[in-house]
Amino acid sequence: MYKCFVLILLIISGALSAEDFNIEEFSKPDKYGWNSLEERFTARQDINKRQELLQIYKMNKQSITVNIIKSAVAPGWGHYSTKDYTKGHIFISSEIILLCTSYYFYNRSMDEYDKYKNSHYIADIEQSFIDANNNYKYSQLFLSLGTIVWLYTIYDSINSTEEYNQNLWDSLSKRVYSKKLIITPIGITWKF
Repeated sequence: MYKCFVLILLIISGALSAEDFNIEEFSKPDKYGWNSLEERFTARQDINKRQELLQIYKMNKQSITVNIIKSAVAPGWGHYSTKDYTKGHIFISSEIILLCTSYYFYNRSMDEYDKYKNSHYIADIEQSFIDANNNYKYSQLFLSLGTIVWLYTIYDSINSTEEYNQNLWDSLSKRVYSKKLIITPIGITWKF
């Protein structure tokens, strides 16, 4: 009984609201700023082009999160994804140079430390200890610089991805909207 009452109430309210609905007022093109069918057709074409552009953009854009992860795994990888090869080469080569230099000084430090442990003369012990400490400091310095470059690579991959996405959008919109003369079934349109 309750369901029937609700159904009847919905039918009555729908019938009453249908009387207030004016189809001519709803379909009036002046409401949207269209003064003719040609303007309406042009607006529809513009919306369709924008939707196509948006779909192409969504398929080809780069994800900032993915490029951050790529740059965290290997410096420069996020830049290679965004086709910024110069920065990618610079970051990966500087990272390799800094880490290899750090490793080189670390090995020299360990060699000097072995000499320190095996020395029997006080002058050799002191010199080996000083050399081991100096080489270890250089090793830590280059490792720190490598870490700073790595972190900057991660940060810069965000900028590189945003720039890539902006350039992608600009190139897509130029390709579609660069046509000055458009021939349509209802006439010719010239854009300035």
